[in-house]
Amino acid sequence: MKNYDRLRTMKTQFPKSLVVGLVFFLIVSPLTLSAADAPSQPVEQAPAEEAGYGFGSVVANIFYIPAKVTYAGLGLITGGLGYVLSAGRADVANNIIYPAVRGDYVITPSHLKGEKPVVFIGAPPPDPQPQQISAAAPPQP
Repeated sequence: MKNYDRLRTMKTQFPKSLVVGLVFFLIVSPLTLSAADAPSQPVEQAPAEEAGYGFGSVVANIFYIPAKVTYAGLGLITGGLGYVLSAGRADVANNIIYPAVRGDYVITPSHLKGEKPVVFIGAPPPDPQPQQISAAAPPQP
């Protein structure tokens, strides 16, 4: 019975500490400005504001990193399956794998400030360069 009480206490402490951490984050994090309201010169930020962005990026990464790694892993598996089922067509696999694997794996304070966009789904694969067809001489039989 003693272990049950200890486990029950631990279960209730985790959500309370999570709520306290989120409330702290909301209090410390500053309100962001829209692009039209942004000052033309960079404004030096207070240490508390920088700490708020740092803490916010840590909290965001708790959820973002596992989601991105799972998405990339499933993209790799699906791309491999697409390669096998399409009889070895690399373009099919690349169209699945590239967007899943590319992109940002970590949220930084510059993402939270709006200086850089967060890229969850990466860019598609580059178009293959068409081979130059030489018009010199036709092949001899």
